[in-house]
Amino acid sequence: MQKRTIINIVRWATAALLIPFFGNMYVSGWNWGPGDFIFAWVFFVLLGLTYTFVTARIARPNYRIAAGILVVAAFACLWILLATG
Repeated sequence: MQKRTIINIVRWATAALLIPFFGNMYVSGWNWGPGDFIFAWVFFVLLGLTYTFVTARIARPNYRIAAGILVVAAFACLWILLATG
């Protein structure tokens, strides 16, 4: 895995957290603490790294899309499981 790929994953994970950051500032009832932001950032970075690892040797675009959908679905199920207890 290239260093540039890891940097891009970290950038996108940080950019994705701008939505909850501004929601935390301007929406009443949106109460994320610092630990929630750290957990979400680590979760997003792991999601990106998993996708990169899984699709590293897949050449066909259709299979890459299918693998991406499966990785996102698995992480969504994990997120829901962790959120509900």
